[in-house]
Amino acid sequence: MSETNVLQKLVDEIKRATTAVILTHNIDFMFAQAILVNRLRKCGSPRLTIFADAGCAAGSFNRQSEIADRVGRSFRVVPVNLGPGRRFHPKAIFLAGPEGASLAVGSGNLGHGGWSGNREIWTYFSFPLNGGPAIAAFRDYLEKVCDLADASEAVRATVLEPFRSEAWAADLPEPEGLLALPADAPLMDRFLARFEEPPLSFDLLVPYFDAEGVAVSDLARRLNVPMRVLIQHGKEGLSSPAAANLPASAQIFGVTPVENGRKTIHAKLYAAIYANRAVLIAGSANCSRAALLSRHNGNAELMAISYLSVSEYEELLSDIQISDHPPDLPEVAPNEDWDAIESPPVRILSASFEGGVMTVRCAFSAGVAPSQIEVVLIVGTSVAVVSEDGAYSFNVSDPGSRLWVEIDTAAGMVRSAPMWIDHEAELRIGRPEFNVQAKLNGNVGPISSDSLIDIFTLVVEHYNSPIRWAGSGGRKKVVSSIKYNLADVFSEGFGQRAYAAVASGGYVAADEWTLMNDYFKVGGSPRYIPDPEDPPEDTDGSPPELKVPLKRPKPLEPTQVEKLRRLIDKAVASMSSIAFLESRPPARLGADIRTAALLLAIARRREGVDRGKVDAASARLFHTLFTGNEGSRPLLDLYVEGHPEAPGFMQSSDLTAAMTLWVADLVNKPEAGPWFEFAATRLAAAHPWLIEGKEDRLESLERLSAHVGSLSEALPDIWLSWIQGGAAVEALMCSLAEPSEFLGAITRSHVHYGEIVWIGGQFAVAQADFDRKSKAELFLLRDARQAKFMGEKAIPIVDIIDKVDLPGIILDVLKRILTPAGRGPKVG
Repeated sequence: MSETNVLQKLVDEIKRATTAVILTHNIDFMFAQAILVNRLRKCGSPRLTIFADAGCAAGSFNRQSEIADRVGRSFRVVPVNLGPGRRFHPKAIFLAGPEGASLAVGSGNLGHGGWSGNREIWTYFSFPLNGGPAIAAFRDYLEKVCDLADASEAVRATVLEPFRSEAWAADLPEPEGLLALPADAPLMDRFLARFEEPPLSFDLLVPYFDAEGVAVSDLARRLNVPMRVLIQHGKEGLSSPAAANLPASAQIFGVTPVENGRKTIHAKLYAAIYANRAVLIAGSANCSRAALLSRHNGNAELMAISYLSVSEYEELLSDIQISDHPPDLPEVAPNEDWDAIESPPVRILSASFEGGVMTVRCAFSAGVAPSQIEVVLIVGTSVAVVSEDGAYSFNVSDPGSRLWVEIDTAAGMVRSAPMWIDHEAELRIGRPEFNVQAKLNGNVGPISSDSLIDIFTLVVEHYNSPIRWAGSGGRKKVVSSIKYNLADVFSEGFGQRAYAAVASGGYVAADEWTLMNDYFKVGGSPRYIPDPEDPPEDTDGSPPELKVPLKRPKPLEPTQVEKLRRLIDKAVASMSSIAFLESRPPARLGADIRTAALLLAIARRREGVDRGKVDAASARLFHTLFTGNEGSRPLLDLYVEGHPEAPGFMQSSDLTAAMTLWVADLVNKPEAGPWFEFAATRLAAAHPWLIEGKEDRLESLERLSAHVGSLSEALPDIWLSWIQGGAAVEALMCSLAEPSEFLGAITRSHVHYGEIVWIGGQFAVAQADFDRKSKAELFLLRDARQAKFMGEKAIPIVDIIDKVDLPGIILDVLKRILTPAGRGPKVG
């Protein structure tokens, strides 16, 4: 019952946790969101799962739903509904990682009071230290909790993963040291069995009793030794009639916290005292029938067993004062409604969103489930129809963070309390993906050279690990093939607004950690709010406060350069197959592509790196994914053909910004080939969704532009040039549907390497200089293969551009794109 902060104690004990599990009766959602999640970042940002009593969680969320917007995204809360008259009441905190695990079993609920404000009692266990038996017992109890909650496979996999994958778990001893409910025997029977002989005396300290005092009377009779029943003055949980019926061996004493101590004593302990030792059983169980005298029809409880010396036990009680007289007990038990659980007409048990589908499970007081319900979201109301398994489902693109259910009753339409929404794509991630998130989370500023290598190492592991597909494919609206409106795309001011241009050639220290974290997340970055404009200069006022510049990362050492080069090659190799794309759900693939683009951009700007080698690897990946290589069509084309719904999930403004940066880094680079700009604009023509982004596209472009200030132009300008090029190439393709009439217009006999020609109904790239009277070696862009044709059939596009019936501004764009950038390596 010390004033130690239980969470801080566990965080200090484990250096890197990957899994965090909380068991609690009541839950403060804002404490979990604002305090718990942030504090866990100090030990590696483990995946957090909280099991809470369903009734308590519903009441708490009803009060906090407008501000508790990260539940279901940053952490998962699993409500446990045990039915009428029963409570999910255990309290435990479990952290696990590669090095071991730590566990606290106690009396405190998840909130400020339970974890730092009240007088609580916690028992601590660690492994590989001597806490192995208790942690093994907690493993078994977690499996039972999952059964009680009817938890999904995703929840079970997350909370039990350390016991299945970590090396230390294989060395856990036999379970011991915990007592739990439900069980085949009551708690009272099992902890009395722990006493090998009758103790000299017995202490009982709990805040609540059952209304008639049945459990405390039964305990006193069965022990038949002097028993002190310790009850806090002013917070009495036992009625005077119940106290009058206690056996003579039980005597009630009042207790108060020591002066200036925490005011509420919420600890639950049962102590058998012997001549030279004390057996302490402490945890969640009050002295009630539902906690001590039930088996499978009472509460869920968890208690820990400790063996102390008498002096250690006296030290435990030293922070409370025991009076020599009882407190004033009330006539009526203050907790007579303890077992009462509200039974509204409709209660939402869970709400899960995955693959464009919302699934809602409910409980109805009438006992009969209606065939359909109305589900109210922030974005509108949808009708959901019941399925064979009793769940209700409907399609939605973005449900937000909470919902309500409405049903018809004899009294009219009634609405449930609000419920949070579990976004499964964000909650259920694999270990490699999680390791990247844990590395990126909570850091700010430039990424150091060592950290850049660490990130690449983790990302390569992530790329090599398949991601489970979930949900059904066609439920997301298929993005239609967009035809560019040329008048719109080439109108004055299209896609532009005033912004601060980034000076060229310099180094801008950027918050690379935050940017990388936002790009890697499946959900993308939060809405970016640019800094406000500087106020007008006040000549009479104080000078503006100077901002301290961020430190510039140190140049890469030669050994780091080589290590980074190998990692980049591994990353490119991992992503360069259709098997990789097929191992990714669309939203994850979109995040992986934008992350790769950003990582390559950061790497090529690092001092000491060989930019030519980075550009060569970057170009290989770009061509493989988007333009095709020898023997393979563009992998993105193949993926979208197999999954027509994919663009709807992949499309984002961050992906557009990252792709724009990727194109900007490779254009005019010999490693990318002289035809790269044309290939990039052809990509924009084939997949407009890739560069259209969403409503906040310009914000994403400006944000990324500010992070990569070595560009000669700001990214919004480059994006505008790219999308106009895509529109122009699409218009050109339509104009070349019947190009034979242009053959007579070709007067020259020689075509240069890298020129774009039209042949066989598609664009091609000259792979070497050739005479039009001889055979030409070409790379066919649509088919992504090498081929030989008679040179006289190849139409150099630049020669006929003025004969195409297109506006002059579009022709000017095409002429610039079609001009070879210089000599470079052959494609393929």
